[in-house]
Amino acid sequence: MRLIVPLAILGAALAALLMTPDDAPILWLDHREFASLAMGGALLVALLGWTRRTDVGRVLGSAVVWTAATLALMGAYAYRYEAADVFSRVAGELMPTEPQTEPGGSVIVNRRLGGDFAVAASINGARVTLIFDTGASVVVLTDDDAVRAGVKTSGLSYDVPVSTANGTALAAAVRLKEVTVGSITERNVRALVVKPGALEQSLLGMSFLERLKSYAVERNRLVLTQR
Repeated sequence: MRLIVPLAILGAALAALLMTPDDAPILWLDHREFASLAMGGALLVALLGWTRRTDVGRVLGSAVVWTAATLALMGAYAYRYEAADVFSRVAGELMPTEPQTEPGGSVIVNRRLGGDFAVAASINGARVTLIFDTGASVVVLTDDDAVRAGVKTSGLSYDVPVSTANGTALAAAVRLKEVTVGSITERNVRALVVKPGALEQSLLGMSFLERLKSYAVERNRLVLTQR
């Protein structure tokens, strides 16, 4: 029980370090000085608690736990960027990755554990998940996503052959009023709508990507830059 307060101090210090940019001070101290202060304060509190004990075995046991906890917290901070990358990929596996806009204007999407990029986009104002696919010449929508985006599928002519994971299917050519990914919006985008059951997920194809200044995959991140 006496380790709860020291561990709480270390936990709070670690949270402050993770949430504060590397070049920003914490309590007027740089990150290394703040970490040293937090570890020293936690150790002092722990020692004050230990001095009241007479059981040497318990003191040594607490010292072992204290050392292990300190090393674990130091390791978590040292590998914070790798941990953040793993966390984002796990989260991306459970839900579409919300695009993040960097200060320079580029839009970032993290890779899912399965290896693809599931992009949370907006099509004609409706939220649609698109799989990044440079092999698709245009944006391709499933029937459900097309309906969600306000496309009247009942009057479409399915006369364009396309290749999907399920084989060859027929699709209908349409124009999308707007496609938005993060801060990037492209209007009057060429697209195809496939018949129900022909495709499991919609695709973010070249009719959107070719309008960008650039798109690239860097360290498990898809980087989109508008012209």
